[in-house]
Amino acid sequence: MISKGGPVTTELVLKDPRLAGLRLELVAGQAGLSSILLNPRLQKPGLALAGYLEYVKEGRVQVIGASESEFLTTLAEDVVEERVNALVALRPPLLVITKGMRRTAGMFTAACELHGVALAVSEATTSVVIERLSSTLEFLLAPREIRHGDLLDIFAIGVLILGESGSGKSECALELVHRGHRLVADDIVEIYRVRGEDLVGQAPEEVRGLMEVRGLGLISIEQLFGVVSVRDNKPIDLVIKLVSENTVHLDRLGLAESSEEILGLVRPCLTVPVAPGRSLSLLVECAARKYLLSQRGVPDAAREYLLRHDRRLERP
Repeated sequence: MISKGGPVTTELVLKDPRLAGLRLELVAGQAGLSSILLNPRLQKPGLALAGYLEYVKEGRVQVIGASESEFLTTLAEDVVEERVNALVALRPPLLVITKGMRRTAGMFTAACELHGVALAVSEATTSVVIERLSSTLEFLLAPREIRHGDLLDIFAIGVLILGESGSGKSECALELVHRGHRLVADDIVEIYRVRGEDLVGQAPEEVRGLMEVRGLGLISIEQLFGVVSVRDNKPIDLVIKLVSENTVHLDRLGLAESSEEILGLVRPCLTVPVAPGRSLSLLVECAARKYLLSQRGVPDAAREYLLRHDRRLERP
């Protein structure tokens, strides 16, 4: 199910829990909290403060660091006011002053109030602000899709388990956690396409770390198995589909390759039949090991067997 989500506003960004460590404090421009962000990339407007405004991109957050602050101190007061007003008049969705530079923030306060541009101050360094804010915006602005399944970290591989309701996805995931692997999401997996080629999955915030198991109800994986048994998100490397063994014909040697398309990107997919008495967790674990070996360039055992078999048949 594709979920485009709502518009990403400045208020939503400032309240995002992933940015709590930056301690972003809104100091001016309350009216700008409804502004829409369009681009995860940030800008440092050094050239704009020097008078060259051509490359100030619409919808980007502007970050004022030590270099911009020091440059402004070299200008006359009326020039500072002119340059600051020219930048703020372009109505960026958010201006962030780093390193707690309150004096620099004061140079922007009047213009931000006039033009309705949110102005925030962070005590963090410029590099930290840019890294965390940029990565958070990548998630918030990324194309997204919701899949019903379970996502786990198995041998450092992101494994997405799909299947019909009642196929045993949650029970399989619970057994995998018991075997030492880590749960990312149960039942609902939010998948984001970030940096163009990465698929990153996570659970909705309100149910993160929780799992619904028939007969047990809703349980907290972190409370039962410890904090190391869960993680917030994980790139998806492999898809495993749980299907009834009576509904699909399977290649017994495992030579047939299949894939699953998610948000326009393709991931290898393995089909595992569900039947009474089968250990799904062991099968999923082995499938992850097989994928890991293939990524390391280890020859496929089935193909090696067929090659040896063909060579024997070719002998006179």
